[in-house]
Amino acid sequence: MKKTLQDVLNDIQDKLIGKELHGISGTASAFRISEIDNEKNYIVLDVQGKRKTWSFERMEKVWKEMYYRPAANVEIVFGGSGSSRNQVETIFANLGYVEWLYVNERKNIAYVGKNTHEYGTLKHMDEDKEQEYQKMMEEPKPYNPLLDPDEIQGNDGEEIIKFHTGFNSDFERNRILFGAPGTGKSYALNKEKDVLLNVDCTVNYERVTFHPDYSYANFVGTYKPVPYKDEDGRDSITYKYVPGPFMRAYVKAMMNGRKEDVKPYLLIIEEINRANVAAVFGDIFQLLDRDENGVSEYPIQTSEDMKKYLADELGGDPNEFDQIRIPDNMFIWATMNSADQGVFPMDTAFKRRWDFTYLGIDDSENDLIGKYVVLGKENRQKVEWNKLRKAINTFLAKQKINEDKQLGPYFISRNIVVPKDDMIDGKKFGKTFKSKVIMYLFEDAARQKRSSLFEGCFENCTRYSEICKEFDEKGIGIFNHDIQIDCEPEDIPKETE
Repeated sequence: MKKTLQDVLNDIQDKLIGKELHGISGTASAFRISEIDNEKNYIVLDVQGKRKTWSFERMEKVWKEMYYRPAANVEIVFGGSGSSRNQVETIFANLGYVEWLYVNERKNIAYVGKNTHEYGTLKHMDEDKEQEYQKMMEEPKPYNPLLDPDEIQGNDGEEIIKFHTGFNSDFERNRILFGAPGTGKSYALNKEKDVLLNVDCTVNYERVTFHPDYSYANFVGTYKPVPYKDEDGRDSITYKYVPGPFMRAYVKAMMNGRKEDVKPYLLIIEEINRANVAAVFGDIFQLLDRDENGVSEYPIQTSEDMKKYLADELGGDPNEFDQIRIPDNMFIWATMNSADQGVFPMDTAFKRRWDFTYLGIDDSENDLIGKYVVLGKENRQKVEWNKLRKAINTFLAKQKINEDKQLGPYFISRNIVVPKDDMIDGKKFGKTFKSKVIMYLFEDAARQKRSSLFEGCFENCTRYSEICKEFDEKGIGIFNHDIQIDCEPEDIPKETE
């Protein structure tokens, strides 16, 4: 008399609605089932005059555990205890084909395949049978004795923990794109993300930006207080494991890895070196060593909170998640700009676990060629942004300023410097040039070379506000004479203005 979840819901509908149901412990409040709402997919309870609901999805989690294993502990299935969890235990225990028993001194419920007691009552499993079930639960892979051999094989085929999915890719699993500011690191990563995941995919990746206060708890997860509604409908606080972006992506990759058509999952980290990566990654650092198949070569031990969370999300017993590895269908890609002020250094051990791809200062300049902007009021000139950028970089290089401090093609946003036609909006460009390019050169890259770089401003070369004012009037005339020549400006005659 094997049951599907729909069969169980039909039995609840036909044989439990309206009956007063008591829990196994005898201490929890009795309640009644009011209805089965098949449109909204939940069971409605009346708990001492208060309306409560249990979703079919959460009922299915418990039922699957009962169907495939000799017995199920509801607290383990849901990753915690509480009176609300006792309610779903009570609903199942009051079915005629479910008995309750102790396993390791904890209450469990077992699907026994035939009616052994009246619906709306409880049955403690007979002592001899209880001992048999307890022994079955001690097996490495305990299965419900009601299962056919093909069901056991089929359930084995959907492993709870599957690191080797067989997913192949030409992309490296751990990658860092680095280069000077404005070289298009995020843009390049986004394009390659579309290739890896499929251009239309919007759910198989997560993006996070590191910052100096970012921590392991933010990135991986931690046990923290969260709001919830108590049995009386009042706002209250409980504690649970709250996953970070790494753990969310990890769970999605692990769940997908059970399917025949395995898909990749991607975690994108922007500005990875703006946080203390040793502290943020913590023991996850060990998982970054991948074998030839893309799986973590060395596992790490998980915390009790993490075990419960993984068991709740992926099914199974928390002890099955005592150790974890990163599966071969999970990718971690990041961007890094070593020129930024206030960044954290990376140690060699951390670096060697990544594939580094350098984006050169001019690698992605093609879309900028032939894009002009008109600058200045006194002497209006048409200038190609790419040539102006290169002229500034040439000056910086002569001053022995490293390439990672120079200007990439998209130091100014792509949507400004790559217009649909050949002419850049001068107003937008001028505003952004002052707030980004001049500010960056003045405060950072050419801080010690201001008088030489801004020699066209004469005595105002040490005052940022005055340089900006003179840029509005002179355009490229604020810069060193060599820059003005190298960017090859085209004068606009006054009569054609």
